[in-house]
Amino acid sequence: MKAKHIVTLTLSGAVVIGLTGCGEKEEGKPGLWERVQRDFLGVKEEQQKKPMPPLMVSVMKLQQHDVPVYSTWFGQLRGTEQADIKPEVSGKIVEKVYIDGSPCEKDEVLFRIDDVVYQSAVAMARANLEAAEAAVLQAEVADAQAQQDLNRYTELVKSGSVSEKTFRDAEHMKRRTTAVLAAARAQVKQAAASLDNAQINLDRCSIRAPFKGYASAATVSVGDHVSPGAVTLTRMSAIDPIRVDFVVTGKHVLDIVTQTNFRAGKNMDSPFTEFEVILEDGSLYPEKGFVKTMDSEVNTSTGTVNFIGEIPNSGLRLRSGASVQVRARVSEVKDAFLVPKAAILSSMNHRFIYVVGKDNQPYGIDVILGQEIELEMPSGEGTALMPMQVVTARPVKNEKGETMDLLSILKECGYDNPLEAPVIVEGGQMAQIYANVNMGMKKAGAKGGFAEIAPNPAAYDYRKPMTTTPSVTAKGE
Repeated sequence: MKAKHIVTLTLSGAVVIGLTGCGEKEEGKPGLWERVQRDFLGVKEEQQKKPMPPLMVSVMKLQQHDVPVYSTWFGQLRGTEQADIKPEVSGKIVEKVYIDGSPCEKDEVLFRIDDVVYQSAVAMARANLEAAEAAVLQAEVADAQAQQDLNRYTELVKSGSVSEKTFRDAEHMKRRTTAVLAAARAQVKQAAASLDNAQINLDRCSIRAPFKGYASAATVSVGDHVSPGAVTLTRMSAIDPIRVDFVVTGKHVLDIVTQTNFRAGKNMDSPFTEFEVILEDGSLYPEKGFVKTMDSEVNTSTGTVNFIGEIPNSGLRLRSGASVQVRARVSEVKDAFLVPKAAILSSMNHRFIYVVGKDNQPYGIDVILGQEIELEMPSGEGTALMPMQVVTARPVKNEKGETMDLLSILKECGYDNPLEAPVIVEGGQMAQIYANVNMGMKKAGAKGGFAEIAPNPAAYDYRKPMTTTPSVTAKGE
């Protein structure tokens, strides 16, 4: 009896161990091929004499494109203008004018404070101003009279008609009336300032929006007594456009600057000026944002650089305080190889694609995944944005010890032009089983190969996944 060997075959993640011969059929016992059919593929004994039918798979030719490289960071939304609305005078809230969460124009009234006391203060200040103005009139009359007396005595003292003392007394009177007039005018200014201050306090009883934006829910109600700075009545944000704050590691900024040949200008320009926002539900916001400022230095505590951007928000879908992901194009990979994302198979910590070789056998290629993008590709609906994945072959050595890349691996599969290689998109798991069994058979010494792979002549038809499931109880029109 010939020696027996233990062959381990990995089929769809399950390890199957069986006893096999060296590939030749012993008399009265099934050979390797019959046992593979019986044990691994479940083919009945009476059907084992028939050839294995080809495995039908859907394929797509390997694609090659220039692919943009994106980087993603966590960001926080906030208003371009943002303010806590607080009272500047004391009093009782008598009216809440705005609706919580509603848009407000600049200087629109939000709250009103009881202003009776402040109206009285304005009236008193106005009366004081009028009294001061009347005092000025009296002082002006007295000053004018004193000036006339001084003028008259100046001529008379020269002729000796009045004494020197009378002339000196007239001079002193003019100085006193001038001083009284100056004091009266100063009193007018003081009274006017008091009136202005009283009017300002009265105006502050109407609490207004400092800018155009949105006011959040009020924290007080009618009847509450408030004091200056003691409580925040509401919070206002200007959110169209809305501000996006995000941080980038200092090393990443250096890498981006190096890759993009960045040259800073007078305003500390960002190495990228445009970005996209990915919302919390994973959807891509339709508008693009723009970097406004970038810090000139790396934060020594966090090792990051702060960025501030703005993004249009006319539909008001974005709100202050929300967390988002910021994605920006930072470089480009030239002539990258791409396959449909559906073609990627996983095994342990490795990713594989399978191609149909010129000999109609499946060949697995251990790949490293790169950027994921969407490309406009043919489909049963005309064209559709298909998720595509950049791939590069994980370095392996051939029998000669030479390192093989994707091009050399595909050449061994029979394709001098890599864009002619058919990548299996649907049926990849079965192709993986076929490839593993085929490899096990060869290791066991079998001369014959496994069943062939038959690519579907029709192009792979990509269909977008359904996002909702129609109700089974819904009635038709």
